[in-house]
Amino acid sequence: MIECRALSARRGRFHLADVTFTVPTGQYGVVIGPAGSGKTTLLETIAGVIPADSGSLWLHGADCTRQVPEARGAGLVYQHAFLFPHLSVAANIAYGAETPELAESVARRFGADALTNRPVRALSGGERQLVALARAFARRPPVVLLDEPFSALDPRRRTLVRREVRALHREWGITTLQVTHDFTEAGLLGDVAILLDGGRALQSGTPDELFRRPASPDIAEFLGAENVLAGTVQVLAEQAPDWLDGEPSPIAHGNHAIEFTTGPLTLYTVGDFPAGAGYAVIRAEEIVLSLDLPSGSARNRFRGLITEVATLGALTRVTLEVAGVPLISSLTTRSAKEFAFRAGMPVTASFKAMAVHLC
Repeated sequence: MIECRALSARRGRFHLADVTFTVPTGQYGVVIGPAGSGKTTLLETIAGVIPADSGSLWLHGADCTRQVPEARGAGLVYQHAFLFPHLSVAANIAYGAETPELAESVARRFGADALTNRPVRALSGGERQLVALARAFARRPPVVLLDEPFSALDPRRRTLVRREVRALHREWGITTLQVTHDFTEAGLLGDVAILLDGGRALQSGTPDELFRRPASPDIAEFLGAENVLAGTVQVLAEQAPDWLDGEPSPIAHGNHAIEFTTGPLTLYTVGDFPAGAGYAVIRAEEIVLSLDLPSGSARNRFRGLITEVATLGALTRVTLEVAGVPLISSLTTRSAKEFAFRAGMPVTASFKAMAVHLC
């Protein structure tokens, strides 16, 4: 387990402030955030490289806040590897290993066994990362901290090594915390995601919760939500949510039908959100485009004109304007070609009430 309770630390002028989150034992945590948000500082504070100013840090159920780094049982892999330059690759991997046999086994799994007779100075950046990963896992620590561990690897090797890290994490029950800028990687690996910005943890939860239910419009935009609309919330308290008949029922758990107005558009959603100013977030993949008015259960339907079609490999982003309000839809490039979407074409955009998240 990794548990930070109002953890604070300083590195020069940078202040990591009141960071609180938990990665349960044996789970995989990912830390995301913009450059300079404190991600590496957080890992170094957990590892004991930087002392905590206040708050507490718990590892494996024990308070490690004041423990020296070597007593914490945490392996740390930096983005730039930081290997011992005076040792061979084999000696680097064997340093602190649980057994020589385990060092050899882990080296094979990461593909570092082919490098063992090479001097460290002769390695490329990607090769250094392979050795650093093998060295960290050869200790078989209960906690592993990874700072952008795949950044120097080519795409094919990145996929293979990422799979191996995840496999060792599961086989050995290691509690893992990884810094990444890759949102896809965060979704593939993470059981728990922590969003850090300005030295503060703004939100934590499963990756799906962060991406689909961001706590603020700034978080939504950072996480790549294409449609973040400012407007006004009106709670239709006297009406039951769409899935209930009659008056609001206890099984609604406090949720109500909600009307959200942004400019000339009115959207409908369901939730528990106070009346007044707010933001609606709709991810582009939730917006379905059709040439005519579609049938189905989608609560929100709008007619508009396409203003831009941008193809990005297998995905295509279509921007349309609805009464002066831009909406962005994401669909497969194959579907976009089948519909022959182009600028100036009238289309209908539809999305379900549950696709609208208020924050």
